[in-house]
Amino acid sequence: MPRNEPELTSWRVAVAALVATVVIVSLAGFVSARVAILSLAAFALAGAAARAFAPLRRAFVVRRRLVDVSVLLILGVALAYLGFTTPLG
Repeated sequence: MPRNEPELTSWRVAVAALVATVVIVSLAGFVSARVAILSLAAFALAGAAARAFAPLRRAFVVRRRLVDVSVLLILGVALAYLGFTTPLG
């Protein structure tokens, strides 16, 4: 394994996450806000699952695993709750 691979993987993951977020947010303008919010919730929950089960050398590590997974789970559940319960035109 090359020495710089974890750094390159982190940059790839960061760029992919940014692009996916921009695409999901643009759904709000083209489809509906509810679809965008629920997509962001699914994206956050998928990120929590990826962070929980990915090997440490392949993960996009920002903080401790427990903190990352907890924050992403809370964000995903909160967005899903708001997406399902908030009347959005």
